[in-house]
Amino acid sequence: MRHYFFIISTILLSCCKNGKLNQKENQSSDSNVAISLAEKKWIEIYGKSVKEQKPFVAEKKNDSLWIVQGTLPKNRLGGVAYAEVNIKTKKVIKYTHGK
Repeated sequence: MRHYFFIISTILLSCCKNGKLNQKENQSSDSNVAISLAEKKWIEIYGKSVKEQKPFVAEKKNDSLWIVQGTLPKNRLGGVAYAEVNIKTKKVIKYTHGK
């Protein structure tokens, strides 16, 4: 009986671990997609100078919405590019650039 409990426990633990790993991989992939879509939109609207704001940072807001922002270079004043990306529809739903 103890052997069965051990085997079932091991199986359940390995399934849970794999589920968490897949979630992290999906989240990383979604983050990269959101950044790529936002960068494309920014370049289209603001030009290639937006690339000076790398690295871009993506943060998951909810199931489908990611917030993507540029990083202000050191010793510079001003704002950064900002976008809201719907990862399910693969569309930038809002974008702006601070001053």
